[in-house]
Amino acid sequence: MRTEATLEQWRRLYQAATMLGEYKPWEKFWDMDLIGIQNGEEEDTVFFSILGRGGDCYGITVYEGYEGLNDFLMLTMHEDMNLSPEYAMYSQNNLTCYWGNREELTEKQRKTIKDLGYKYRGKNKWLYFLSFKTGYFPYNLDQEEVLRMTEHLENLNLALNCYDEAEVQVDFSKGNMFLFQFLDDKKAWSFGEAPLPFTAFQYGSLIITDDELLKELASVPRCNMTIEVDIIPLGAAVNDKKYERPANPSLCILADAKSGMMLHFEMNEPGEDVIASMAEELLGFIFEYGAPKEIRVTNVILEAGLEQISKACGTKLRRVRRLPGIGEFLEEMKGGIL
Repeated sequence: MRTEATLEQWRRLYQAATMLGEYKPWEKFWDMDLIGIQNGEEEDTVFFSILGRGGDCYGITVYEGYEGLNDFLMLTMHEDMNLSPEYAMYSQNNLTCYWGNREELTEKQRKTIKDLGYKYRGKNKWLYFLSFKTGYFPYNLDQEEVLRMTEHLENLNLALNCYDEAEVQVDFSKGNMFLFQFLDDKKAWSFGEAPLPFTAFQYGSLIITDDELLKELASVPRCNMTIEVDIIPLGAAVNDKKYERPANPSLCILADAKSGMMLHFEMNEPGEDVIASMAEELLGFIFEYGAPKEIRVTNVILEAGLEQISKACGTKLRRVRRLPGIGEFLEEMKGGIL
């Protein structure tokens, strides 16, 4: 069950963020210049991306742990990976504070500001916070997120003071970051230039361990179809009491490449592994209609997820730039057909 932060907890967060706003880190860092703060295991390092060097949108995005860093890399590399901006954005898990405009805030966010006694005027002056979670729309921080974000921003204030005082030089263009490490239970610290743990998006293959299933796939009849397969965020808020925030489910879609006819689509619940869901839909199709002649996908993430299935049934798996059949279906969706 969702628990809201108290006004005093919000106050401490706003104090930490206000200090950072006065520092104006976007005048010293680009969004790709990552700052890492380590307090324990390397895998738990917190990464910060500073927004606003170009002057459009000021903010600080917090990526927690190596999984968070991987989300950041998905977002920054989505064009090279042929991922849609929507897929990359709605796959994010991070906490972000923005200095934006009044109309960007919800009524609840404006009330918090009023209750705290802050008064903002003008463009890019309104301080507010958003939580991003895969399968959901960005939403207001809950109590646990407020507490985590407060600690992260207080740590960042300390790290940036050290960065300035020591005049640290970091070659961010070479895949390095400014790393601040707490020592001796936060009683001491060290800092300096360090390499990022990885600089390319890490994706995994879906591994089927059911030998009986693999044998069945090897002997399944074949069909003379070429199919398109993709995962598409719905892009529409689903409000349901079982969700703590508005959901943004994804659709697993299978289409006939020749006719463009939709063969099957399934909506995923938030929290589901969409690649595993897509694999299940593909298996269902194969056992009902036979192994297709070819399966087409647009990105390496889905390709890796379906590779074992395609090999097991002897189907060619091909990565292409676009999927015309599914693309036409999506245009109809945007036009209000669904």
